[in-house]
Amino acid sequence: MKKSIIILAIVSSLFAQENITPATEEIDINNSFITKYEYGKMLFNNPRGIGCNNCHGDDARGKKIVDFKHTINEHTTNNKKEFICSLVAPDIKYVDYEIFSKKVNSKKNENLKFEKDQVCDKLIYQANVMPTYFLVEDEIEAIYYYIQNMK
Repeated sequence: MKKSIIILAIVSSLFAQENITPATEEIDINNSFITKYEYGKMLFNNPRGIGCNNCHGDDARGKKIVDFKHTINEHTTNNKKEFICSLVAPDIKYVDYEIFSKKVNSKKNENLKFEKDQVCDKLIYQANVMPTYFLVEDEIEAIYYYIQNMK
């Protein structure tokens, strides 16, 4: 009987404490079950489908994705001109945050002009290989934080 009374008193005192946070108060994000680093790592590896690591590498230092050949038929001379191109994901480990944030959700600039000899650059740009993830600022910050602090 005494044990029941003691247990009841302990439980009652727990409910009486002011540490219980009403649902209407803001919750401190730093007390989350996942750290900013872990959240960033999760997003880096799978933000919404294809992870950043698939193209930029597990270390975010970029890597070659593919080499390809593009042939142009010159109508005036009936000659074929071949271009050997490489699609390379850039190093994002040492990019400033402003540039990183801007590039993550950016769209193609349809007005961007290329010189006649920039065939590979134009093809890669028009292919728009970088997926659009529609990330919010907190997600971009978490990915950037992870990249900057990865071992």
